Amino acid sequence: MINIKKYSNRRLYNTNTKKYITQDDVVDLIKNHKDFSIIDVDTEKDITSTVLTQIILDKETSGTKLIPIDFLKQIILYYENNKSNDMFGYINQMYNFANSNNLFEEGYSNFMKMNPFSFNNFFNQKNDSTTSNNSEKENLNDEVEKLRKQIDEIQKNLNTKS
Repeated sequence: MINIKKYSNRRLYNTNTKKYITQDDVVDLIKNHKDFSIIDVDTEKDITSTVLTQIILDKETSGTKLIPIDFLKQIILYYENNKSNDMFGYINQMYNFANSNNLFEEGYSNFMKMNPFSFNNFFNQKNDSTTSNNSEKENLNDEVEKLRKQIDEIQKNLNTKS
């Protein structure tokens, strides 16, 4: 874990390398999949998400538009209505979905191959590309089979009640 200190003059200091770094250096840490945290020296609070948000804001103001305005408005409304946990859950699910389909690394080409209505294809694709040992594949296949049986049972119950 790389520890970075942020001073009141907005300078970032990497305690591992004992050097001042820039936001671009933080982006390089992300690109290189390095685990880090950024701590405010004055308050001793973890401000990693604040600094990352600032990096996104700087990219947005430089002309790289990634986040739709309506989405940003929704985030603000969630904060205002004390529903930030709901928004966090939603964004976290979207991140997990994108990450599991390698959208961040491979782009949308991999996303287009996935059929959201075919659990079998989705789980087999995941098994082929991300799991390395057979026991994990078997456990996942067992879970899928259990879910299929539960769905079949629910459908039978619905059909008998109709």
